[in-house]
Amino acid sequence: MIGLPLFQSKTKPKGPQNVVAIDIGTEVLKTVLFQTNSEGVVVKKVSRIVQQQSAMNKGIITNLNTVLENCRLALREVIQDAMSDQQPKSVVMGIAGEYVQGVSIIVNYEREENFEKEVDEKEQRNIIQRVHNQIQVSGKEDLALRTGLTQEDIEILHITVTGMEIGGLPVDSLVGFKGKSVKLFFYASFAPRTYVEALKSIAKSLNLQLIGIVSQPFAIARGFSGAKSKDFSGIFIDIGGGTSDVAIVEKGNVSDTQMFAFGGRVFTKEIARAINIDYRHAESRKLKYTDGGLEKSLHNQVKRSVYPTAQTWMKTLKAAFEMNKEIETFPSRIYLCGGGALLPEIKEVMMEFPWTKLLPFATVPKITLFTPSKLDNITDESGELKHIYDVTPAALALFAWDKINNPDNYD
Repeated sequence: MIGLPLFQSKTKPKGPQNVVAIDIGTEVLKTVLFQTNSEGVVVKKVSRIVQQQSAMNKGIITNLNTVLENCRLALREVIQDAMSDQQPKSVVMGIAGEYVQGVSIIVNYEREENFEKEVDEKEQRNIIQRVHNQIQVSGKEDLALRTGLTQEDIEILHITVTGMEIGGLPVDSLVGFKGKSVKLFFYASFAPRTYVEALKSIAKSLNLQLIGIVSQPFAIARGFSGAKSKDFSGIFIDIGGGTSDVAIVEKGNVSDTQMFAFGGRVFTKEIARAINIDYRHAESRKLKYTDGGLEKSLHNQVKRSVYPTAQTWMKTLKAAFEMNKEIETFPSRIYLCGGGALLPEIKEVMMEFPWTKLLPFATVPKITLFTPSKLDNITDESGELKHIYDVTPAALALFAWDKINNPDNYD
């Protein structure tokens, strides 16, 4: 496969370098061109390419060549105004799907001999590396049992330090602090090797160095402004075309992620079946419906199909919550993003759901749309980052920024 010729410039780079974030969605492939600095991410350009129906299924690439061509088209759109010395050299990519799994791990560590001395960088690296090694073994074993895959078919996406404490004090780094008891919070993400290899092959074909492949619900939860604070707890639900991805944050740490294959495409298929029209016309009608652009009779026709489908989606979401047996009480705030969240029936069935009766919620949760303006450390120079379905690629960019600036927190 041939890479884009624009990437072949030998001009010496000057100033901040452009990076690309790619969210390969089931319905829409979203790309963000951005730069990083000490303050965060600066968005330069945004692209959205509608994917062919055969390209993806339930968040999984089914036609690699089609997806690659869509990636090429998206890249041409975002780099067309870039100077030759500002062509992107690296990429961060998101991954979703039912077989993408994440696990939250809390590690308690006692500094028996040196607790009266300040932690230095070497000691911190040794502590983190020891935990990484343990996760790589036990995490693969756990996922193999859950999915039925062999350990050889499972790849670790990233092991991320999401929080640290020493002597009971929350800190951003252990370095420079004294204390005996250390607590580390980790999030480890795993995916089938075939999924990961497909994304790696796309990056290679585009002549882009891969910064990382990240679990999308994890990136979204970490990207929300204030979500890393010990005072923050919340639930994030990204309703995409093929999947709905859930991330639960407790006291600033991602404690659980769940993904299930029920997204906007199910609603489109139900509209097509109920009205007896083809898929693309049904998708167009669904989008006009969410914008309030249908005349009354068509509006009511679509609503009769969408509402019961939304009720089924809510039952599936309930089942995803029930899979988590370790959380005693769920957070009381829910943030929705992704194109599917624009369907008014989604919020309607969530408002009608008896949360406190059927699930361990102390109070009925407050439901809010998660727009790009609520992302942390984002400056949008493009003026194009404004829809709730743009949250995911922008969150991927924030993941890349954090990994570039805090490499010791990642494996």
